[in-house]
Amino acid sequence: MSRLSNAPLQEVIFEARWALDTDQATGQEYDQKYSLAAGALKAHVQERFPHVDQRLPFHPLTQHLFARQAVLQFRKEPGASPLLQLGPGVFTVNDTDKNYDWQESYQPTLIYGLEMLEKAYDGTLPYEQVALRYIDSVKVKDYGFTDWASFISKHLRFGFANQFDHGMVPKDVSFQQLFDLPDDDQLHLQIGSGTDRDGDDRLIWQTTVQRKGSFDRAGLLAWGNTAHDLSSKLFKDFCQPDFHASFA
Repeated sequence: MSRLSNAPLQEVIFEARWALDTDQATGQEYDQKYSLAAGALKAHVQERFPHVDQRLPFHPLTQHLFARQAVLQFRKEPGASPLLQLGPGVFTVNDTDKNYDWQESYQPTLIYGLEMLEKAYDGTLPYEQVALRYIDSVKVKDYGFTDWASFISKHLRFGFANQFDHGMVPKDVSFQQLFDLPDDDQLHLQIGSGTDRDGDDRLIWQTTVQRKGSFDRAGLLAWGNTAHDLSSKLFKDFCQPDFHASFA
């Protein structure tokens, strides 16, 4: 997605998952190398991401409870972006609009992060799922909000209408759609309302391109470029022209 001077982007997340081991006695999945890899990754990224936060109270004896959940966050400094996240069977690279540019900043961080991840695991990982998610949001009062139905249909190439009692006006809305795409990709589109810290109503939409399959690191990066190009096109197609122009 090319950088816009007034972009509504809140966060972009690249997520890679890999196959886990299975406890033969319990049938529960676990990441046999996670504990050692977590310490190794901390050492490998120390120069660029020295600040480490533990999001969840991970313990090796109960690690099946944390399968594919981000446990550790690695940042340059507290609260900073971009950041790397690691958990048993999952790795993400997150960034915000303040820093985001696919070619100039995000892609180099992704390349670095995956390289350090495999170094921490001492070899290639059996990747089996990948996703690229964009979270966008606007403050609706900045666009002359009256009601959700008319606001969404005016600004997005999507709309809804309730055919029952017209005296009832939705206070909050939430929609999800899942599409099959070429090459076994899927598009997950979420549209909804929310409230920010100042109490202002916001429109929030998430665009996620995802695929299940077997990948190596080069395959992940190639897929990421394709998913980025598709996400950029979808963003432009999803917004009405005047709405998209407001982000330039």
